[in-house]
Amino acid sequence: MKVYHIAKNELELAVGDFIQPKIYRLCDLNLKKRQVEEELENVRKERFPDFPSRLNCLFVCFDMDDVEFWAMMKSSIYGSQFKVLTLETTKPVFWFSAESYNMYFNGLRNDLHQACLEFWESNRNTEIDKLIDREGITIGPAQIIEIRQAGFSRERGIEVMKTECK
Repeated sequence: MKVYHIAKNELELAVGDFIQPKIYRLCDLNLKKRQVEEELENVRKERFPDFPSRLNCLFVCFDMDDVEFWAMMKSSIYGSQFKVLTLETTKPVFWFSAESYNMYFNGLRNDLHQACLEFWESNRNTEIDKLIDREGITIGPAQIIEIRQAGFSRERGIEVMKTECK
């Protein structure tokens, strides 16, 4: 399956490389992010053990619209310059709506447990093209088949500056 992944600009990557899922440590996250990810993991273990953990997965996008959304949401992490990797994976990809999670994280909801429950349930309740704030997780690895050097601004969206492919 072809998916997309946003990577920091300074990472040395080449077409043909395989990228592995990152191992996320709760202690490395800021307090609010740690609380959310901890509750997501607790709900997953209790109610949805068949889904992979967000703490050791590869986050992927379904299409370039998703890439643009997540580039905007994560601009404080990736900056205005980043790489968009087109990946090929043979591992299952699980798709979710991060809408409830994002609303809680941005202070628009109060019930963290319910937001986390809705996140995991979204995989079972909606067709992939109807998910809001769609994000995918996979256990990887995935092979890079294209690298786009890109920039993002709120006025212009994503602008691709350079593309490398097989």
